[in-house]
Amino acid sequence: RVLNADGSVRNVVGPTLTADERADKEARERDAAAAFAAKQDAVRRDRNLIARFPDEAAHKKARNAALDGMRSAVKASEARLALLAKARKPLADEAEFYNAKTMPATLRAQLEGNETSTEAQRSLIQTQQLEVVRINKLYDAELERLKKLWRGAPAGSLGPLPVGDAAAESASATAPAK
Repeated sequence: RVLNADGSVRNVVGPTLTADERADKEARERDAAAAFAAKQDAVRRDRNLIARFPDEAAHKKARNAALDGMRSAVKASEARLALLAKARKPLADEAEFYNAKTMPATLRAQLEGNETSTEAQRSLIQTQQLEVVRINKLYDAELERLKKLWRGAPAGSLGPLPVGDAAAESASATAPAK
């Protein structure tokens, strides 16, 4: 005990901790600080979500805005794929002429280039479609969380978004919310 001049107790100092006890105490303090920071972050994220999407119409508008870019990219890729198929037709017709003979190198190169471009466009379309699915999952998870928050759940009480908080926050931040 540390005493004042009048003999009253100023404060109580605990026993000196061993190295192991000190390490355990510091670990508990770090864990408590991390839990507190995570709770504050969840509260901030939920408040931002409510501010960004005050109602379901705003959320739906943001989802459509996020998907519009991907939908137009898929359409452009499909149009490019159709052009490549149209360009391949005369090349394939000419290649039939060389059925038993060896094909000229330029024709072979044009066919291979067309095939490579076609495969690249198919791969791009598949990637874009997967991105559309990811965006929809993200907005579905956000909507479920928002419904609970709109009904009065306290901010920060719902835990993390199941899809992934960092991805959810970045996608929501990039989507316009008017």
